[in-house]
Amino acid sequence: MLIDCAVLSQTIGLCETLKELDLENCYIQIEGLQCLGPVLHKCQELRLGINKLGDSGVKLLSAALRNPDCKIQELGLNENGLTDSSAEDLTSTFCTNRSLTVLDLGNNKLGDSGIKLLSVTLRKPDCGIEELMLTNVGLTYSCIGDLASALSTNRSLKFLNLGYNKLGDSGVKLLSAALRNLACEIQKL
Repeated sequence: MLIDCAVLSQTIGLCETLKELDLENCYIQIEGLQCLGPVLHKCQELRLGINKLGDSGVKLLSAALRNPDCKIQELGLNENGLTDSSAEDLTSTFCTNRSLTVLDLGNNKLGDSGIKLLSVTLRKPDCGIEELMLTNVGLTYSCIGDLASALSTNRSLKFLNLGYNKLGDSGVKLLSAALRNLACEIQKL
């Protein structure tokens, strides 16, 4: 796969912008991402789900997201074995990257600590995430207060998927209160 990623990297390098790059379930792993890393910022829609990238892969990807010429608007990182460490790397890019609006982190192991990190960034006025998928990420009641607070202040987030998490009744009550806040812009939960 390394040779294929190297060839793909050279090909993408010839493009000014690439509308969509779907490498979901292609066994890219960290080695392939190292080859592709220098050109990924040219993609508008980038799907890297089910590739076992892990936290070290997100570190590489974060460099592409920090590139001042980054065009990535939609990023799919579902099912990559990501943890709260990945959340920390990603959130550091959200305020510098103005193009990223859709992020899928579903089916990873972000846990409450990862969601708390995301929530801090979502509260910042320069965070432009509009759609966030957090399906089955190990979210529980203990981080819902942070997330609800972010929903009450965030002006860009319109779609939030929290399916297959363990919010419980208390978590749903906190979310409901945030949704009733007039400052909350969520249109689909």
